[in-house]
This record gives sequence, C-alpha cells and structure tokens, in this order.
Amino acid sequence: MKLLPSVPDILYSDHVELDTLLHATLEALDVGDVARTFEELDFFWARLAMHIRAEHLRLFPVVREVAERSAELTDIPLLLDGLREDHDFFMRGLARAIKALRLVFHFGNEEETFAIVRDLIGEIAARLKIHNQIEEERIYPLAAENCLDTASANELASSVAAELDKYPNRFAGRAPVK
Repeated sequence: MKLLPSVPDILYSDHVELDTLLHATLEALDVGDVARTFEELDFFWARLAMHIRAEHLRLFPVVREVAERSAELTDIPLLLDGLREDHDFFMRGLARAIKALRLVFHFGNEEETFAIVRDLIGEIAARLKIHNQIEEERIYPLAAENCLDTASANELASSVAAELDKYPNRFAGRAPVK
C-alpha cells in the first residue's frame, strides 16, 4: 500500500502557509489599507479555523489513542487540552480583530483600531509560535507511520487533507487548484 504524504508533513506545510497568511495580514495592516487588512485577516481566520477543525476532528482523537497505548506518553492528553485552549484563544482574538475592522468601515478611527488589531495579532502570533512548536515536536510525530500502521496513517492523512480542502464558499476563488 502506497503511503500518502504524512500527517506531520501535511500539517507542518499548513503551518508554513498559515504563517505566510499571517504575514500578509500584518503587511496590509502596516500600510494602513483597511479593506486589504480585513480581507487578509478574514482569510487567515478562515484558514486557521480549517486547520483547527482538522486537528480537533481527525488528528487529536488518533493521538489520544496512540498516547493511551504508551506509559511514556501520559502527558499527551494534557498537552492536547492546552492546545485546544490555545485554539479557543486564537479564534476569540481573531473574532475581536475582525469585529474591530468592521467597525472601521462604519465609524472610521483607523489609527486607534489598527493599534488594537496590531496588538491582538501580535499576541496571537507570539502564542501561535509556541503552540506550533509543541504540535510539531510532540503531537504530529504521534501521527506518523512509526506510530500507526500504513493503512491507518493513510486514512488519517487523507481525512486531514480533506478537512484542509473544505474552504468556506466566500474563499472559493482563493482555494488552491488541485
């Protein structure tokens, strides 16, 4: 049976893409372009939600099962709980930033709003860096072929990739062509 790209490779690549999208948001913010900042932030928010959905629905349950089979991995459930808390933090912060930018369209006050949004995104970016390191070093390796049989690894890779391909309709034009 042919092994698909590994889950760690798929999700690490997605981290790289998300980092690029975050930087695009910051660049738009730095030049003071409200419309572009909103567009980039909205897309980053949606893509991060897709990534989180793939982890919550597909990856984390499998990792919990792998951890249950090893006395050396007793800290994994707590790590997963902490990662879920991070996910909630990211989504709440991004929702606040989106809401703030929406208000700019109606009431102006770009300078103050951009400062607020920049602070929110800065907090998210700092926490995301640590979060991603934990996932890449501790969680993703548990979904690799050395922890799963080939069929299970392929099934997980396929399901994670499918979740990452579920773009919201408003972003159909930005979804990669396969």
